[in-house]
Amino acid sequence: MHDIVTSALREELSALNGGFAPAVRELARKRPDAVAMTFLDYETDWAGRTTRLTRGDLDSRATAMAGLLQKLASPGDRVAILCPNGPEYVAAFMGCLYAGLLPVTLLPPELQRRTERLAPTLADCAPAVVVTISRHQDSVAEALATVGGSTSRAHIVLADQVDDAHAASWIPVDTDLSGTAYLQYTSGSTRNPGGVEVTHQNIAVSVAQHVDRQRVDEHSTIVSWLPFFHDMGLVFALILPLGVGIPAVQMTPYAFIQQPLRWLGLFGEYRGTHTMIPNFGLDVCVDAIPEEDRPGLDLSSIRYFGNASEPVRAQSLERFTEAYAPHGFRHTAHSPCWGLAEATLIVTGISAEAEPVVSSFDRTALAAGRVEPCADTDPAARPLVGCGEAFQGQDVRVVHPATGQEVPVGEVGELLVRGGNVCQGYWQRADSDETFRNVLDGEAHWLRTGDLGFFHGAELFIAGRTKDIVIVDGRNHHAIDIEVTVEQVSPAVRRGHVAAFPVETGERELAVVVAELRPDATVDPEDLRTAIRAAVADAHHIDLHDVALVTRGTIPKTSSGKLRRRVCRDMYTGGELAAQIVAADRTPS
Repeated sequence: MHDIVTSALREELSALNGGFAPAVRELARKRPDAVAMTFLDYETDWAGRTTRLTRGDLDSRATAMAGLLQKLASPGDRVAILCPNGPEYVAAFMGCLYAGLLPVTLLPPELQRRTERLAPTLADCAPAVVVTISRHQDSVAEALATVGGSTSRAHIVLADQVDDAHAASWIPVDTDLSGTAYLQYTSGSTRNPGGVEVTHQNIAVSVAQHVDRQRVDEHSTIVSWLPFFHDMGLVFALILPLGVGIPAVQMTPYAFIQQPLRWLGLFGEYRGTHTMIPNFGLDVCVDAIPEEDRPGLDLSSIRYFGNASEPVRAQSLERFTEAYAPHGFRHTAHSPCWGLAEATLIVTGISAEAEPVVSSFDRTALAAGRVEPCADTDPAARPLVGCGEAFQGQDVRVVHPATGQEVPVGEVGELLVRGGNVCQGYWQRADSDETFRNVLDGEAHWLRTGDLGFFHGAELFIAGRTKDIVIVDGRNHHAIDIEVTVEQVSPAVRRGHVAAFPVETGERELAVVVAELRPDATVDPEDLRTAIRAAVADAHHIDLHDVALVTRGTIPKTSSGKLRRRVCRDMYTGGELAAQIVAADRTPS
């Protein structure tokens, strides 16, 4: 563990081995007046209404919540949290753990990206209780009725109206480290969402790994807009700071998108040191904040800008640094990483304040499973951003997707992970063993990730996903690679909003591209289609079957913003995209 971890922080990490909830309670006992989290509410106040939650406040609210929940549910019952980011969400999550219940981190129906995904998730976890806040009560009740069965009879608790008197009825529970702490539903980019069973031991291991690689110390402050329902926001922005006793400053994703300058301003105001932000967040900060609005920003305190996008884009890192280096931002703060919910968030990553690694590889060789470095100027070059080395206590291997056998160095394969951060399975899923119980070198419990990658030197590079391979004329192509080529054709194409997938024509499998256009695009659609076809043909030697240019918001995504290529393909083949396709005689809306 890095040498800046002080004895105080080591003590907090050690306490987590007795359980996350007991550790949080102990921090509240030792430092009740210390601020645990600060929330900026821009929905009720454009200037940002500030709510500070001390450790004592959090413990009191969580205890009252636990006392009420224990009256409504039995140990092991699921509690769906359908609150927006805020103090109520944190109190509900901790209250569940205090009560010995299983929190399921979700969002209110009207805040879901695609509301049809909420019903199957609720049906799967069958909650005994649903926690929300007053203004979402009606929509939550309607959602429960839609699901039907026992879920329709779930008790609804309004977190903003829980009486402190319930704390008196709370009965403390023991923590079984091997037992499930909460259910984290996957984003469902290539399959139906599954409830990952995250154990108390997984939490302790993951927090220790984050502290080590991200150089967290007692002087650190997290600044975040990530949603708590997603594994990144939950582990990094809620569990990590509460578990080791460092402050966190929170705002909602909507407030960030609405005015990203607000978020950047918090780093100077609170001397923020750590955050996680995907490619699109970096791009928003560059594209949506005019240069004349940037004076006064102070980003000199930032040590860690984690990025676990699929894929991490070198251009996004470079553009942000170029825009904000004059305001104190250091390029070494960019910290690409790779992980998944099934491994309690992060698996590999570069150390905070290390230089990001960008290397180019021959795209044709990569698609064929070979690793061949090439010059950045090579027409066949596919630049990839390195995602660092495995976190402490984790083992990552590259295997053949079909045989499960380890491949030689210099070949691309599926990534398998083993370590104390790997979760125990999916909630009540018969196919859990296929993902979590793989055997390699005589050892069991290897997690099959579905991600394709390779090691070059000590650095892990992600090439794509096993389920997102496009096969044309017998040759493999990574969907991500095709999508990046399309994005670079014109600024009219929305970055991160291009989907490439195969379609069956009856005689052969061909490739289709669906691309969203920027709302302000004035490009001629037919000219752009021609340019996209030419770029893909030149870079990948593919004659596209079709290029569908669509309006903003058409391409389906997961709740965490990942492309749902299979769903997009189904929409395309089923004719559902027809109404959104941009014709030559009209501009995007």
